[in-house]
Amino acid sequence: MRALLLALLILPVVAAAETPEAWPVEHYDPAKQAPADLLLPMPCGGQMAFQKVVVPLDASDPLADRRVRLGQSLDRTGYAEYLRDDFLRGPFVDEQAGTTFYYIGRYEVTQGQFRALQGDCTPLARQDRIARGGLSWFDAVTLAQNYTAWLYANAAGALPTVDGAKGYLRLPTETEWEYATRGGAVIDANRFSDLTFFEDGEMRDYAIHQGAGAGRGRLNPVGLRLPNPLGLYDVYGNAEELMLEAFRLNALGRAHGQVGGVVTRGGSVLSDEDQIYSAQRTEYPPFDVRTGRPLRGDSFGARFVISTYVATSEARLSDIRDRWITRAEGAREGEEVDASAMLSGLIEAEPDPHRRGALADLQLELRRNRDQVQTALQQSARSTLLAGTVFAEALIENARGIDNKAANIRMLVTLQRAGRKSEVFDRQVQKHVSEIAEMRHLQQVYLLSYRTALDTLVSDIGTETRNTALDVLREELKLSGQTGLKRDLDRFVTTVEAYEKQPDMQTADLLRQTLEGPQH
Repeated sequence: MRALLLALLILPVVAAAETPEAWPVEHYDPAKQAPADLLLPMPCGGQMAFQKVVVPLDASDPLADRRVRLGQSLDRTGYAEYLRDDFLRGPFVDEQAGTTFYYIGRYEVTQGQFRALQGDCTPLARQDRIARGGLSWFDAVTLAQNYTAWLYANAAGALPTVDGAKGYLRLPTETEWEYATRGGAVIDANRFSDLTFFEDGEMRDYAIHQGAGAGRGRLNPVGLRLPNPLGLYDVYGNAEELMLEAFRLNALGRAHGQVGGVVTRGGSVLSDEDQIYSAQRTEYPPFDVRTGRPLRGDSFGARFVISTYVATSEARLSDIRDRWITRAEGAREGEEVDASAMLSGLIEAEPDPHRRGALADLQLELRRNRDQVQTALQQSARSTLLAGTVFAEALIENARGIDNKAANIRMLVTLQRAGRKSEVFDRQVQKHVSEIAEMRHLQQVYLLSYRTALDTLVSDIGTETRNTALDVLREELKLSGQTGLKRDLDRFVTTVEAYEKQPDMQTADLLRQTLEGPQH
C-alpha cells in the first residue's frame, strides 16, 4: 500500500475530463472569521486557502531584507532553539505600500486536498477535512511539485507574479514559518518574541494537542481552534509541519556547520502543552532505519508557501548586480576610490598567491563589516524614531499638565481676590506652584533627550537611511494596528523636518514646534 501511495505521489496530477462540482467552503476555508486572502483552485473542484504575510522593508532595493530575532532563551532546548538573528524578504511586492510579502497556507493540507492532488475525485466525506498525516519529507516536496504543475497547466492566472514570473508552491523555510506563526508584522512588536503568540486563553483554545479534552492522539479537522494574529490555523498542534531545509544545531546564535535530518515545527496531537511554542523544533531521520524508506510519521503534515525565484528578469538581475557592486565597494558620491576598491586593485596586482589570498580575506571581512554597519544603522534609525516619538508625546503631556496646574492657580487666586481667603486655598496654590516647578525640571530633562534624538536622526543617520527606516516603521505600525503611535510618529516627523532646516533651533522654539505641530 505504501509503495502504491508513493507511486501515485510521483505521477503528475491529471485533470478530470468533466468539470467537477465546486467544493463546499467548509472543506477549504472553514474559518468563521474573515475569508482567506487568496484562494487557489485545485483538481476535483477543490481550493486551497492562503494568508498574506507582509515583510516591511524598502521594496525598491532588491538587496534590502528584514532582520528578525527568532528562537527562545530556554537552556534546556537551546542547542536547537536558542535566540538567533535571521533575515527575511518576501518575493512579491505591494506597489502601493512599497513593501514585500509572501503567502502561506491558512491551514494544514487536508486529506481531501491530498486526494485531489492524486486525481481522486470521489465524493467528499467528513474525514476529508482532517489534516493529512503520514507524509515523508519527500512526499511533501513532491506534493508541492505536483500542485504547481497542475496550476501552471490549468490555472496559471490564479498565481501571484512578479516581473511576469509566476509563483510556485513549496514547503516553508523555518524563518518563514516562525515569522508567520509569531504574527509577522501584524502582532505588537513588543509581543513578537513571546514564547507563544497569544496572551489570553489557554493552549487548548489554539491547539489540538495531547491532554484531557484535546486531540487524544488523533489528527483532527483543520480550523477547529482559534487562529494566530495573521489568521493562520493549527500552527500549534494537530499535524507537525515539515520544513524545507534540513536540521542544524544552534551554535549560540548561529547555524552549526553539520547538516542533519528532517525538521518539523509547531508540535502535534502527540505533544504536551509545554512542548508547543513558536520556536519549537524537532529533528527526525529522513529515512526509516528499519526499511531504508523515507520516514513517514503518523503526525507528519504540510503547509505550503507561495514563492518565486530571485532573478525574475534581466532588468532585476542587472539592478541586483549594480547595487551589490555599489554596496561591496562602499562607493559614495564624490569619492573616486575607497578601501575596498583599493584592495581589489592590490589583489589583481599581487603575484604571490598567499598574499593574494590574505588580501581577499581582508576584503571579505571589510565588506561584511560594512553590511553589518548598514544593518545596525537601520535599526538605530528605527529605534531613534520611536524614542523621539515617545519623548515628543511626553513633552506634550507635560505641557498639558503644567497648563492645568496654572489654570488651577488662576482659579484659586481669583477666588481669594473675590474675598474667599482661606489657608486651604493658600496651601493648594503653593502645592501647585511646587508641582509646576518639578514638571518644568522634568521638561528640561525630556528636552535634552529629545534634542539628542533629533541630532542623531539629522546628523548621524542621514536623510536617506532615516526615510527608509521611517517608511518601514510606518508600515509596521499600520499592520500591527497601532494607529495612535503611527499618528504620533507622523507628528514627530514634522519636527524632525523643521529641525533639519534649523538644527540650531532655540529650546523655546523647539518646544513650540513640538507642541504646535499637526493636531491629533
